Amino acid sequence: MALFDLESGDYFMRTRAIGYVRVDDFPPLHGVDDSAQADAIWAYSRSLDFDLVDIFFDSGDRVGNISDCIGLQQSFAMIDSEQASALVVYKLDCLSPNVLDVLQIISKLVGYKASLHSIVEGLNTQSGLDLFFVNIASALNQLERSCVSNRTIHAMASKKKLGHHCGSPAYGYQIVDKKLRRDPAESRVIALISSMKADGATLQMIADELNLQGFTTKRNSKWQPTQVSRVLASKRY
Repeated sequence: MALFDLESGDYFMRTRAIGYVRVDDFPPLHGVDDSAQADAIWAYSRSLDFDLVDIFFDSGDRVGNISDCIGLQQSFAMIDSEQASALVVYKLDCLSPNVLDVLQIISKLVGYKASLHSIVEGLNTQSGLDLFFVNIASALNQLERSCVSNRTIHAMASKKKLGHHCGSPAYGYQIVDKKLRRDPAESRVIALISSMKADGATLQMIADELNLQGFTTKRNSKWQPTQVSRVLASKRY
């Protein structure tokens, strides 16, 4: 978009930018949800007088590498077609938790003659010094993520050594004093499921009978065939 500068009397082009948001479930990449990231991108773009063309989203728990990130690839496509010349992210590890991926993305943007702007780190690749710090920040982000993951693994291992149960209990069990114990009421339901299955009942028939008798699942919802199948497959009955 061409704008007119009143002081100089010249026209100048307003930078067109793309926002990119990525959220991971666990371990947390940044602890900020998608709407908060989008709000930060809008505010940052306004502060620099960018023309924010669009914001694309990816969910990190559903993507393996950057080629699987549909939102990121859409961002590249718009930049490649010269519909934008800047990519704005909340934080570097929103691009990817992997340093090599981040460097690959930066290299791709440089090839497009586009800049990367990271709000939290206050970095943009238009500056040679900032490009240097991008490499350092990416490495630190990956190290932090690795440390969080390792701490979680060690904490769970310590709990197991103490005999504490980790995670949600399966149907038929409950947590008592941090240990796994049989749930008498749910055990009776499992016995009914096992008996009906042995008599030749289908999964749908079992689910219908459980619902008819007023039994609910672990999450207090109605029984479905898939949940009956899961109980049978657990071999806990």
